[in-house]
Amino acid sequence: MSRRLAMLALAAALVIAKLDYHYSLAFITRPSAHITINNSAHSSISTCRLGWLDNFLPQKIDNDESDHERRRQYPEQYPASYELSSIQVAGDTKEVASIIRPLLLQTQLEQRPLSLAYDSSQHGWSPESFHTRVDGKGAAVVVATTKTSKNQIITVGGYNPKGWASMGGARPSVAAFVFYQDNGTFQKLRKVGGGGLACGRDDPNFGISFGPDALVISLQSGRERLASSKLGPYYERGPDERSSLFESSNQAVQLDSIKVYVGNYKPGEEIPYSGAVMDMTSG
Repeated sequence: MSRRLAMLALAAALVIAKLDYHYSLAFITRPSAHITINNSAHSSISTCRLGWLDNFLPQKIDNDESDHERRRQYPEQYPASYELSSIQVAGDTKEVASIIRPLLLQTQLEQRPLSLAYDSSQHGWSPESFHTRVDGKGAAVVVATTKTSKNQIITVGGYNPKGWASMGGARPSVAAFVFYQDNGTFQKLRKVGGGGLACGRDDPNFGISFGPDALVISLQSGRERLASSKLGPYYERGPDERSSLFESSNQAVQLDSIKVYVGNYKPGEEIPYSGAVMDMTSG
């Protein structure tokens, strides 16, 4: 008798598993349903609940409104938006309002007041001075300037959602981007190939590295002002199919300034990603 009951229970489990494969695996949630198995030989009735995975699976996003809401709550689970923000935040300086704030659409810093954490002209051109000012401050925006041979100012930079902490290794994020200025407007270039190596190096003895090559400012002695850029492998080339943020070539250029902006947080307020982060992609 016990063997026959065990076989009936196994058969019922297989039926339920098959149903859940077709419905629950697709991340569908639905009202609870029941299936009744009647064993007339032993006059026993057992009831089994369908959808046994429902409590463990995420809700299905089944319309544009739900998708929009999820993007609003978790903006940095998605690649960067190409659009520019029109949001104005009280207290923004002219530089933040005209350059930084428009770039921050659908980021954790979009509506947060910002402050200048690092300025190469004030704090020096070295990894030590850089990390002293930015480590543990969370998400950050880097803005760097150089000049062309015709003395035209070129502005480039990047958004690092995970910031720096001098923990070694890389800091991943699919929401990271680099950018350049073109005819007075800014073009953002998304991270490609997933979020790995978005911030290529979080090394206390090294400066800035978006990917291994998209925007690298090592701040090493003797070449602390040099920056290089190669687009394509880790950050996209964009609509202009640029090979470099500096447009002219992949050769290093000399910078005139670097500034890093971070979010303002109240005393005791948690700063996201201010410490170590898990990176399963950089080995």
